Amino acid sequence: MKKLNQKTAIIVSVLLCIIMIAGILLCFVPMKAGTKTFLSLSGSLNVSTDMMGGMYGEYDIISEDPTTATKLDSMAKIKKVFEKFGYKNVNVYTFGSKLRVEVSYPRGSKSYEKVFQELSMVAGGSFKLSSQNPNGSTGSSESDKEEPIILNGNEHVENVRVYTNNSVKYISIEFNEKGQEIYKQICDKSSTIYLSLGENYNQQINASGVSDYSSLTLSDEKYENLISLEQRVTIGCMGIDINSDTAIINTMSASSFTGSSSPEENGFTFGTVSILMLVTFLFIVVALIAIFAARFGLFAVVIAISMLFNSFLFLILMVLMPSIEIGIAGVLALSLGIAIIYTFTFIFAENVKKQYDLGKSFRASLETAFKKSLPNTIISNLALFISALIIFAFSFGELTSAIVIFAICMALSLITNLLIIPLLVKVGISFRKIDTKLFKLPKRAIGFESIDDDAKEED
Repeated sequence: MKKLNQKTAIIVSVLLCIIMIAGILLCFVPMKAGTKTFLSLSGSLNVSTDMMGGMYGEYDIISEDPTTATKLDSMAKIKKVFEKFGYKNVNVYTFGSKLRVEVSYPRGSKSYEKVFQELSMVAGGSFKLSSQNPNGSTGSSESDKEEPIILNGNEHVENVRVYTNNSVKYISIEFNEKGQEIYKQICDKSSTIYLSLGENYNQQINASGVSDYSSLTLSDEKYENLISLEQRVTIGCMGIDINSDTAIINTMSASSFTGSSSPEENGFTFGTVSILMLVTFLFIVVALIAIFAARFGLFAVVIAISMLFNSFLFLILMVLMPSIEIGIAGVLALSLGIAIIYTFTFIFAENVKKQYDLGKSFRASLETAFKKSLPNTIISNLALFISALIIFAFSFGELTSAIVIFAICMALSLITNLLIIPLLVKVGISFRKIDTKLFKLPKRAIGFESIDDDAKEED
């Protein structure tokens, strides 16, 4: 492994320091500019919160500066709806301008398609009653040219419930005092009431003969239809507006974090399980570096810096793939991937020791060990990477995220062993007076060349 000249090594070292500082700021430190908060890449990671695995919906809030009370009320409505759907573990929270709903997947009782439809309902649109067709007037009378009277669900609806009376099933949409006034104005102005929920649901209702303006009552032979409408209207009456075009709905892996129903920015908190997982994960990484330091000395610095660079690349890739989440399965896959990276680096460092024991100079030992370790490293990493892709083709649910994370780790392992570690070693050996004791190498036997002699010969 040929060394760099000292001038080049200094320039590379400075560039590496700049990259590390910039990477730490970008990946781990949230920043503020005026009233805007820019989340770090680690803060932008998608995480799952349900121990059983399930699905999530992530939605952009397009309401301008909704109040804390409005957010809390909206999240409570969503939670209530999904609990009525039969989900026992429902987590609703906001972070920044996003709303996230996570539900445990009720295995055996619902299909993924059904859960997808129910999560899509959150972005279905606001509930409104209007005196004119919300899709545009089709008439030419003077009343069609007037401004429509509109009753907004988030302002004027008090309650929504389904009930049965003499074997007839009804849904009752109850209005508050202001809503009753607007409902009466709509009925007085038009013989037809237009009920809408966003752009995908519109219904015409006969307004003639209405005498009770406290509520709107609708009947249906199918109880399931009324329940579905109840949920749609309830969510359509929440105080915040959702952008239906940018909604992301996907499966999620098993739980890593526990969300809190809090409207604050970054409004999810670490649960007991996630804290234990995080502490255990960090302990394993630190322990591995400590073992490396005890066995190979300064090689531990090389592996620590390479892992830092790997974390930058990992976070960037994860943020570029918003459908992939970190959960229990993902953390296990990440831990396995890190263990494999450490294993290949451990083999390389062991080979350096063996070559040095044979009497080679330190730099010659590095070069020989690198050449011997490289073929097996490349073949093994590629084999594991391809295996992960094959499994990915047949995976579903929580397995999908875990397999993608493992595949990323294998790609990072190749980058580590082909580029990062060799570059760091080249920079290190480019400076004079390398003390082999720092690398836990034994003292030379009499008659063997020394590192200083080797350095002089190369100079």
